[in-house]
Amino acid sequence: MACVLLISVGQRVAAILRATAVADSDYATSYLLSSSRHCRTRGSCPVGLGSRTMTLEGSLFRSKIARRTVVLFILAVFVPIMAAAMLSLGEIQRLLVEQSHTRLTEANARYAVSLHERLLAARQELQEFSARENPVAIASADEQARLRRQFKAIGMADGAGPIVNLLSGSGPAPHLESARLEPLAKGGALLSSSGGARGPARIFLVVAAARDDAPILVAEIDPAYLWGDRAVLPATGLCVIDDRGWRLLCTQEAGLAAVQHLTTLRDVSASGAFSFEYAGEAYLANTRELVLKRDFGIRGWSLVATKLEADAFAPIAAFESVLLPMAAIALIVVALLSIIQIRRTVGPIQKLIDGTRRVAEQDFSTRVIVPGGDEFGELAVSFNSMAARLGSQFTALLTLSDIDQAILSRLDLDRVIETVVMRMRDIVPADYVSLAIIDRNAPEMVRIYTRDQRHEGGLELERCACSSADTRVLLAHPEGLWIDRMQAVKPYLAPVAKLGASVLLVLPIVWQNTVVGTVVLGFRGAAILTDEERGRARNLGDRVGVAFATAAKDEQLYYQANYDALTALPNRLYFKDQLARRLAQAQRERRQFALLFIDLDNFKGINDRLGHAAGDEVLRQTAERLKQCVRETDTVTRLGGDEFTIILPHVRSARDSESVAEHVIASMEAPLVVAGDQHFLSASIGIALYPADGLSADDLLRNADTAMYRAKENGRGRYVYFEERMNVAALARVNLEKDLRRAIECNEFSLVFQPQLDLATGRMVGAEALLRWNPPGQEQRTPAEFIQLAEETGLIEPIGDWVLREACRQFRAWQIEGVAAPLIAVNVSARQFRQKGFVEKTRSILGSAGIAPQCLELEIKESLLVDATSGVAAMLDELTKMGVTLSLDDFGTGSSSLASLARFPLATVKIDRAFVADLGADEDTSAIASAVIAMAHALKKRVLAEGVETEIQAAVLARLGCDHIQGHYVSRPLDAAQLAEFIRQSAAGAPKRPSPITRIGVRV
Repeated sequence: MACVLLISVGQRVAAILRATAVADSDYATSYLLSSSRHCRTRGSCPVGLGSRTMTLEGSLFRSKIARRTVVLFILAVFVPIMAAAMLSLGEIQRLLVEQSHTRLTEANARYAVSLHERLLAARQELQEFSARENPVAIASADEQARLRRQFKAIGMADGAGPIVNLLSGSGPAPHLESARLEPLAKGGALLSSSGGARGPARIFLVVAAARDDAPILVAEIDPAYLWGDRAVLPATGLCVIDDRGWRLLCTQEAGLAAVQHLTTLRDVSASGAFSFEYAGEAYLANTRELVLKRDFGIRGWSLVATKLEADAFAPIAAFESVLLPMAAIALIVVALLSIIQIRRTVGPIQKLIDGTRRVAEQDFSTRVIVPGGDEFGELAVSFNSMAARLGSQFTALLTLSDIDQAILSRLDLDRVIETVVMRMRDIVPADYVSLAIIDRNAPEMVRIYTRDQRHEGGLELERCACSSADTRVLLAHPEGLWIDRMQAVKPYLAPVAKLGASVLLVLPIVWQNTVVGTVVLGFRGAAILTDEERGRARNLGDRVGVAFATAAKDEQLYYQANYDALTALPNRLYFKDQLARRLAQAQRERRQFALLFIDLDNFKGINDRLGHAAGDEVLRQTAERLKQCVRETDTVTRLGGDEFTIILPHVRSARDSESVAEHVIASMEAPLVVAGDQHFLSASIGIALYPADGLSADDLLRNADTAMYRAKENGRGRYVYFEERMNVAALARVNLEKDLRRAIECNEFSLVFQPQLDLATGRMVGAEALLRWNPPGQEQRTPAEFIQLAEETGLIEPIGDWVLREACRQFRAWQIEGVAAPLIAVNVSARQFRQKGFVEKTRSILGSAGIAPQCLELEIKESLLVDATSGVAAMLDELTKMGVTLSLDDFGTGSSSLASLARFPLATVKIDRAFVADLGADEDTSAIASAVIAMAHALKKRVLAEGVETEIQAAVLARLGCDHIQGHYVSRPLDAAQLAEFIRQSAAGAPKRPSPITRIGVRV
């Protein structure tokens, strides 16, 4: 049936193809002829392309679009059909399996019910038989025949001998002991006898006689009666198993396999479905338990029904026989429709492709002809219009390209103007053209270049005056101005008007909001210019403006590339060029020269306090002062930021460079006035000499930079010559910075704690957290070795954050241990304090550690108060409101004033160890300490003295009224466990003070 259907569809498709070929023969012929002409023009033709004998189908499928479209159409049908078929097939299989299991379950249930009914009927019959007074006597042959339909044998068992078959009156019966039968006969029982897994099963029914003194009746049930006719057994196979696992009935070998498989399943209940394989085929099975406990005294039998899975899937074969023909029909129909549509598409596409190739070869004159009013016809009309516009634009672009090339090649401006005037006719249909350019050296004069386009005349040059009023009028009409011949009275319009133009279009050439010339187009009759043509004329005029501006731009670009916009000094690029020139000259002439590297001291404070605008003003004033300190032959440059350099050529001795450096330092001593306020800055200068301090530009610059840093380390505001040992120190600095960064990443830091003692009570009032660096494989480093570098590189911020976090964590750990630490003091650097969000970070650390703000004291430096802005003051107030205690560290070593102490919310003032070391030996030192203590108390501040090493120092401080002390006299720095023990002893009234050590820890 499927084959007949396919043949019929194929014949129908062929007929449609023939009809379509006839209907489109004219179109196909025109397509082939155009293809033939195209290939002959190209010089090579594929075989048969120009032949009328070529089949339409062959030409059709040479197109990639045709092949791709057919394939995609076919896939668009084939894939969904097959996907739907596969999904449907899977769903059908699932439904058939469920249906087969359902039918097996129903058949097994029906058979179980009928089997149970037959057992009950047999028991009823045997009980009626036993109710007789003399069961041995059987009334009639009919009754015997009826009993033989149900039983093979019936006997009595009294235990005295063999059981006699009452149905035949003779012959042996199964020999069963009365002791075993009697307990089973209470109401009836079933017994099964089997040869194991192989022998036939025999089923016995045991019932008690009607009277107590009567013997027990034993009957063997006839299998034909019990199991029924095998022809009507359920499904294709059935197995019955007793509670001992003995096979009572099995109609097929597959049933035995089902029973064996059932024993391996743990999740199959008394009634359930499962599947198994036997002899390479899949089977469906159902098991059901026949409960016999109540009626027959045994646990029950298991019924297993089986069915071949292939039998369940028989309906699928019919579905598969229909699926493939239907899929084939769908594919043929789709292929037919796609071919018909492609035939009407490929021809116009091929023509458009040919037209595109001609446009790519710069042939804009040929037009694409596509008959019909469909979208392909509209596309052909649009393509032809586009080709015409492209041709015009291409000509204009070539002209503009020639002009741009003349401009970029830095030709004389007159050559550029000549090119513009001569090529204007190519892009604008004007009869006359003139170009008037204002003379840069004489702005009141213009040069006019004129050409008669109609007669292909040459270029004529005239000069005339141009007033400022004329330029203002032109500037007011940047898009152009139309003027008739009667209005053309301006001198720059006269040349075109003389040639016979009746209408003039004046297009001003503007550069930097200034008119530098005009383009004048003259027309004999009515001027009809499209917006595009007018725009092209405008572009040509702009090219002249670009050429006019090129020279000025070159000068401006050179200045921007080599000079600093802020200070007007030469920049780093100019400096490198000049340094290379001076180096080459010094090498030729065997002379020495000097390089000064200048860096402003504390310039960052100006930016931070007053803002970048004030910093820029400082840099401008500094540049002016530096220029006043040098000769005309010297070179002053700004490298960037607050770094400057001076190149001193022809240095006869070191004194020459010293003199310039001293002049620079002296000039910076005068105050810098910014926004009406005076500010004092100094300059640190490093000096490198050629050839003593370097033979290359990089070496000289690096060594001068190194010397400048040494000047800063020596106190700032001075100059220092480079020496080789500076290089060693710089390398050590680089290595230390690298090690310090590694220490932060690898957590090589630890904290120790130095107790603080109340002089009046002798009790501990706090502990200061001190930082230690423990490099692996090296000795422990104190902060004196790395804190300064950390400040300069910014690494102090992560280090300080770690110290604050770790100190709070340890304080909380002491609280959990029951150690009553009163206060933890942490040093905070000025840079760390100024980082964004420091207050919020402190609040977050306290919250994470779980300690009260009153348990933390932050020690700040005097430098923070000296340069304190309103923001710093607000941060100090916010910390105080939070509950954090603030103390001023190392008081007396900086430049803070009494006003600073009164202004800021400081609770404690710490006297620097420098004022404590000579207490008891130097009266002046005692006087200073006494004054500091009195001043702090007057301001209601506590006083803590650092570095107390001896009992004499402690006694003097107590006499002077100092509140707290800290130092080796109290205790050396302790680790966390040692400090906890110290606090316990202090609370007990007898703190154990370790013996002083010679090396005093430096705090962070």
